[in-house]
Amino acid sequence: MQIVRGSNSKYGKDVAQRISESVPRTAQLQALFDTYPNGVRHGGTFLLGSLQGEAGQSLKINIDVNSPWFLSGKDFESGDGIGGITKVLMAGRNWTMKDVADHFHDYMGQDYVAPPENPIKPHLAEVQQPPVEVKRPEQVVPKRVITYDTPYDGEYDYLSGDGEVLCTVRKYYDREETGEIVLDNAGKPKKQFRQFINERAGIPEIRPLYNIPNILSSDTVIWVEGEKCADALNMFGLTATCTLGGAGMLTDRVTEKFDFTPFKDKNVLVWPDNDAAGKKLAAIVENQARLAGALSVTMMKIPADKPEKWDAADAIDEGFDVGRFIKLSQTKIKKAISLLDDSLLISKMFQGRAPEQKFLISDTIPLSVPVVFAAAGDSGKGMMTLDLAMKVASGASMQRSFGGLVSHFGKAIILSAEDDKDEIHRRIERLDPHNNRRHYDHELRILPLPNLGGVFPMMQKIDNTYVMGAEFERIYDQILDMDNLVLLIVDPMASFVHADINADPAAGAAFMGLLAQIATETGATVMVNHHMAKIRDNDPITTPEQARNLIRGTSAIVDGVRCAFSVWQVDEKTARERCKDLNIPYARNTVFDGAVVKSNGPANREIRKFIRNSDTGLLEDRSEDISSLSTSDRFAERKRHVLDLIQLREYQGLALTTSGRNDGIFEIIRTLPPIELSVAALKGIGETTIKNTVTALLESGQIGKYRKTAGGPLNLLGVTGGPLDTCSYVAHSSGATDQNH
Repeated sequence: MQIVRGSNSKYGKDVAQRISESVPRTAQLQALFDTYPNGVRHGGTFLLGSLQGEAGQSLKINIDVNSPWFLSGKDFESGDGIGGITKVLMAGRNWTMKDVADHFHDYMGQDYVAPPENPIKPHLAEVQQPPVEVKRPEQVVPKRVITYDTPYDGEYDYLSGDGEVLCTVRKYYDREETGEIVLDNAGKPKKQFRQFINERAGIPEIRPLYNIPNILSSDTVIWVEGEKCADALNMFGLTATCTLGGAGMLTDRVTEKFDFTPFKDKNVLVWPDNDAAGKKLAAIVENQARLAGALSVTMMKIPADKPEKWDAADAIDEGFDVGRFIKLSQTKIKKAISLLDDSLLISKMFQGRAPEQKFLISDTIPLSVPVVFAAAGDSGKGMMTLDLAMKVASGASMQRSFGGLVSHFGKAIILSAEDDKDEIHRRIERLDPHNNRRHYDHELRILPLPNLGGVFPMMQKIDNTYVMGAEFERIYDQILDMDNLVLLIVDPMASFVHADINADPAAGAAFMGLLAQIATETGATVMVNHHMAKIRDNDPITTPEQARNLIRGTSAIVDGVRCAFSVWQVDEKTARERCKDLNIPYARNTVFDGAVVKSNGPANREIRKFIRNSDTGLLEDRSEDISSLSTSDRFAERKRHVLDLIQLREYQGLALTTSGRNDGIFEIIRTLPPIELSVAALKGIGETTIKNTVTALLESGQIGKYRKTAGGPLNLLGVTGGPLDTCSYVAHSSGATDQNH
């Protein structure tokens, strides 16, 4: 590398020192960047291949304006060192000392006297110095040397709160010799920006935000990377801003040079460019906005399908729904808590009529909230939620689910971790044998994850912090882009949480918080299927409170949702009774109770009675059918069974008594195997109920009491006209007995 050295005279050193001390360091940087368009800014370092302008990284120049080694550097290939803007410009532009001094003339002061062409050897440049050939890669288009008078392609004024121009930024497109604009790999114009103060190149010592007057009068501000993007949003009546110089000027090392105080008490939305540099810059802005006292700061999520370098201006050009994108982002705002905020006053916060509670299922499952649906294994949770999703998507009215009327319709999504595509298909076919799903009003999308590479975590624990899983974050961005999403089903909870949600309250609270966030941001009910603890056969659930306490995991799971619904198996006796009432054969795992076991708002908490449909496998609410059987009907049915049992035993010679130890009717019903139909139907009925039934039969004259022996007590039960009544009764153990009415 050739190093062009300045004059070794004291005069030359004085001029170089004066330039270094008098010219603002920002103006020196501007000259450096103009001279070397192939250079790369990396933090506080400027990287070059050589001072002749070649691309590369062997030459490193310090560009930290606060460093005592400002504009010093070394070429690590040649070992040569450099220092100062004078030497840099003499080498890079093949200038003389006088050229450098003339370039910075405005900064030199009134007492400055221009040096001669060469104070020591005036003809050195002509006689002894061969021309320096500047080598540039053929594919690189040389950038213009820009001054205040150079024609520009865009101009942006940075104003103070009072409207004073603090600095002006001008945009210059890189052009071919023909004037055609040069494009980068993403198809966007290559450009450079230059800052000016009072018609001279320069940057304010404290760099302001763009559009300050409007920031100060707005509640919500959108930060974007670049003035063009900011103005594009401002045209829509929004308030947008950017930082001076973009990603090339704002780094973690120079944040103190930027003024973020206008963000104080504002809700700040950060909209990054869709590339690595843009996201890095956005993260710095996000942090600085928080430090500046912003009321809230929210990083906007770029949709997954957008190309690299996609920005706010691109969004507007392509007709992207910017308003909805911003609205969805605003739902993520988490405001800092301040009891001194007057908006918390009851007189201001709670004005007008309270909003109506909306339900996905009338009086049962609310809309736009997280919901836990808990049941024991093999209860049919997946079938019930699949059926609900199909009904929500169908748009058909007067359909029931979970014991209530489906009252809201729209798009639905199911994330299934256990059932593969074939099993889900079989279930859908049972629920919809006529293929009505072809004509649904809305979309139902199902992810059978066993067929799609396996389950991904919605939440996982990293370094003792619970965070959203990376794969789900991508899916979540897609979910946010869906219009009219009404229902999201997660089946089951345990498969989507990579943390000990059953033992760690923090894990449970974090996951429920995530579900609440999804529900708030989408407006959909987020229903997650979960397991209940196993129960003993001799200790069945009888109340919703018992069911709630048996939901697996810490209390944070139930406490963290707005609604919880459970179904549980009933005891065998009740199951048999309901099957008989409905005239269907009894089978295990067929009869269930269910109820809302937790609700933060109004809800019907009555126990619903479910019977499994033998054709579809779906638990259906049959509460009305069962309740329609009147008490008198039940009593008449019970009397018939008691009468049948009394008659059967009488003709067997084993007549029953009302309350005997060995032949009492209740003891027989309780202890004998349910061989006879009557005994099976009466199994589990209480002693008092049986005695009341016998009394009713006696009073109606259908049965009577008879003596076993002459003079004995009237304690044997026999039917009217039967062997006891006609004195033809033959006892099974002792033969014929004298019996009197």
